[in-house]
Amino acid sequence: MKKKIEFVLNGMTFQVPSECLRTTDYWNKPLENPYINLGRKETASVIKQFVKSKYPTLPVWASSQTFANGNSVDINVCKENGDEFDYNDPIYSDISSFCSMLKGGRYDGMTECYEYAESGKSDNGTRIEFNAKYISCNPKAPFGSWADTKRMLVDMMAGKYVWGAISLEEAIKKAKSYKISDSSIEKALTLI
Repeated sequence: MKKKIEFVLNGMTFQVPSECLRTTDYWNKPLENPYINLGRKETASVIKQFVKSKYPTLPVWASSQTFANGNSVDINVCKENGDEFDYNDPIYSDISSFCSMLKGGRYDGMTECYEYAESGKSDNGTRIEFNAKYISCNPKAPFGSWADTKRMLVDMMAGKYVWGAISLEEAIKKAKSYKISDSSIEKALTLI
């Protein structure tokens, strides 16, 4: 099991792998002021910890990707029953605001340059480097999850798809044709 360190940010305690604490420079010389370096995986973990601590009943999903010259973090959060949040919902706004605070910068389309954000600071003054280039916070469950499957089945029975209203049995067959897992379908059915 990996060793963890803790830091406090905005009054909340977060855990990240101990490798995130940088105590030496690139030439392995001790740093006068060690700092915390949050990469894409750690950023996704910190956001999940934030949601689970502040809103323990909300389902949250986090993933991260690396691509040429960058990386990204995707956060999906929905209401307890699987319904989507409105963009102006105070809970979603709070989560989205926290996500924005951890962004490593932003892309400026006018100059076609990525502008790096300033470092942050933990509550005790330790510098935090945010290295997730892009963070997207989505107010709905990801495709294939139980919450999205619930939405899909309800919408199919309500006739919101091009083929019109269908029975629950037909909706389940359609969902399976989209490679939705049996476990997601079973959990969705308990909420319909």
